[in-house]
Amino acid sequence: MKILTLHTHFPTIIGVAINPDHRTLEKKLTKKCLTLRKKIKSGGQNWISNDTYNTMDTYHLGKDPDFSNINEFVTNQVVDYCKAQSIDLNCLNTYPSDAWFSLYKKNNYQDWHAHNPAMISAAYYLRCNDSSAKIYFKHPVVETVSPRILSYNHLNFERVEFRPQPGMLLIFRSHLHHCVGQQKTNDIRICLSYNYEKNTTNL
Repeated sequence: MKILTLHTHFPTIIGVAINPDHRTLEKKLTKKCLTLRKKIKSGGQNWISNDTYNTMDTYHLGKDPDFSNINEFVTNQVVDYCKAQSIDLNCLNTYPSDAWFSLYKKNNYQDWHAHNPAMISAAYYLRCNDSSAKIYFKHPVVETVSPRILSYNHLNFERVEFRPQPGMLLIFRSHLHHCVGQQKTNDIRICLSYNYEKNTTNL
């Protein structure tokens, strides 16, 4: 007789959405990013992977009207992500505190990191293909003594990965550690990143 039941509490939620209007925006905004790369100093100098160009703290995409369609799409999906989990939107600033892009060329990568002290973060894939580097997320709890897993499923994953697609958006809690594998091809990979912070004015 089977007695044990499993209750899946404390899940790690990653939202996934595809922008239906992406194809009309990709070429123009890819060109814009390539132009900005020539003019704007790269950010994130404290990264181990500092060869990967990014505009973190050097250029805020949320203030660029050329990105307004994607910015609006991302924010709308973040709002839906919160509503699906009954997160009080009064505690979230729905204007991104920071928004930047990262441009990966061959051999570029991104080491493990989180986006604290933000509350919600998002990654939007502007330019990529089937050979582009994957993004990896790891379990937020680090065990001192880990069991040996015989086969992986949604109850015991230690790490999950996503192959980026043009127009794909990933939404996750900012404390969740993630990284980007090494870009193995000469094709460029452009990801737009967003952070949404706690709204302290409504507390």
